[in-house]
Amino acid sequence: MVVSAGPWSSEKAETNILEINEKLRPQLAENKQQFRNLKEKCFVTQLAGFLANRQKKYSNIKSWFTLRNES
Repeated sequence: MVVSAGPWSSEKAETNILEINEKLRPQLAENKQQFRNLKEKCFVTQLAGFLANRQKKYSNIKSWFTLRNES
């Protein structure tokens, strides 16, 4: 099965592709920014979880030493 590209000349097709690219460029930039924002939020969430976990471990060790010294 052969699909024809249609009656467009290659020059008109190229112009049409350029027009489409111009229309999509702002949307692409916006999507890239949204992706960067999402990556940043993910990183901050992971960092907060890591720090909370470290704080919990530190608190447990501190409690253990405090109980040990009080005995």
